[in-house]
Amino acid sequence: MKQQQNFGIVNTSNNQLPIIVEDTKTRYQYVPFGVYGQDDFFDAVVAAFNVSTTTSACVEGIADLIYGNGLYSKNAPFNEVLQKIIPQEETKRVAFDLKLFGNAAYQVYWNDEHTKVIKFYHVPVQFLRAEKLNGNPKIENYYYCHDWQDQRAVKNKKKIPTFGTSNEKMEILYVKNYFPGLYYYSLPDWVSAMQYSIAEGEISNLHINNITNGFLPAVMINFNNGVPAPEERETIEDLIQAKFTGTDNAGRFMLSFNDDPLTKPTIDVIQIDNLHEKYEYVAEYTQDRILVAHRVTSPLLFGIRTANNGFSSQSEEMMTAFSIMQTMTISPFQNLILNILDSALTEGGYEETELYFDQLTPLAILSQQAEDTDKSIGQVADETNKELENPAMEEDPQDQTAQDAEPRFVRQSQAFFQKEYETYND
Repeated sequence: MKQQQNFGIVNTSNNQLPIIVEDTKTRYQYVPFGVYGQDDFFDAVVAAFNVSTTTSACVEGIADLIYGNGLYSKNAPFNEVLQKIIPQEETKRVAFDLKLFGNAAYQVYWNDEHTKVIKFYHVPVQFLRAEKLNGNPKIENYYYCHDWQDQRAVKNKKKIPTFGTSNEKMEILYVKNYFPGLYYYSLPDWVSAMQYSIAEGEISNLHINNITNGFLPAVMINFNNGVPAPEERETIEDLIQAKFTGTDNAGRFMLSFNDDPLTKPTIDVIQIDNLHEKYEYVAEYTQDRILVAHRVTSPLLFGIRTANNGFSSQSEEMMTAFSIMQTMTISPFQNLILNILDSALTEGGYEETELYFDQLTPLAILSQQAEDTDKSIGQVADETNKELENPAMEEDPQDQTAQDAEPRFVRQSQAFFQKEYETYND
């Protein structure tokens, strides 16, 4: 008699490598921006941010350092105006978007005569798509939609002109860096770590599954009394899953009643040697690659503790790391925002803007400096922050407009945009 064997084959789906695409060949008026599919770039970035503890810590920490203690002007009379036309919270949101997405945007309001800018608001950049050039030398419009995956919502998208290209009441000031191979959009500086961020999330998912499975090893249970019908097999599988998986079932034992020892079930444990060491290596390597992508010179700056990095003390490490990060990572982001705002304000009717970010210095560094110089933390903070002030560096702000910076989640509600778009009054 020919014996039957029945095996179930499980196919695993692997995440493909991210391929960034500005799709200009569609029939749409706007340019979709995709990474794993069409127009899913912003969703993919948010997903990587949400599942990776290291990425979320780096993005939030660096965004806080970019914003610092706020945006100000050294010109005292203009500073009073600045605080009214650009609320601090709006720039803080722009700094976060710029770090997370590599793209950010203000919605800028003009007076009725279109001679003076009167308000800047943050607009969630994931809700914007650039209009195709269609022979124009630069992007002239952006489209706003609260959900680009909903075709009904897309039909009601709003067309908003780019700053400096129209006489409309409200325009979009888009903030981004140059990025090779792209024109309409840019990429976050940590884009090379998207896969590692997802891998870190998968590691946490693996551990939570181990916990819910009671840390039971992978096993194969063989029933040696024939192959049952498909419906009966499903019933048996459901019963075993219900009785022996989950944290509440850890430590249970199995009873088997058999008419013949030859037909008793056999249980084969599938054991992988040194599995905990492999997981530990992958976790450490993944975290290290994410930190490299974010250009984090010392994880201690963001409360992440790693192996010793060769410094004699944590204070020495933090002071050296902060100095390097301020120069190599924070200042470029700040310069981008300052130069674009300086240019926009100049075009918007203001002179001698003298913008700068009031820097944020970690307390541990200030404490060490105060101890070394016999000064108070407040005195050291004032001196340090003044040294680190990062004013706009353009000799002629009119040489660079927001659009010339071409080719670099907290999800906001649609009402947030519509309220400011529809009801703002001078």
